[in-house]
Amino acid sequence: MKEAIRARCPLCGGEIIVSEYYQTSRDYKVLMNGKLSKRYIVTDAGPINSMTASCGSFCGAYWEHEEFDISEDGMFYDKKYLEEEVST
Repeated sequence: MKEAIRARCPLCGGEIIVSEYYQTSRDYKVLMNGKLSKRYIVTDAGPINSMTASCGSFCGAYWEHEEFDISEDGMFYDKKYLEEEVST
């Protein structure tokens, strides 16, 4: 599959924002009277193994998790907006 290293949005030149999703839970204690406490603690259950990316300038560029890769050295590889498809 073709892919291109990107540092900026291929549509408008804006920043690319990558969002990695994590799972958290709100943990409530049951009080002595049987009711749930109004206080809670937030527990981090770790990554959901899903990421998306979008243009920080809100031009409409958006990548689902299968449309880009992040390499081990942190490079953004675009599989969606290839040079021949992007009109400038």
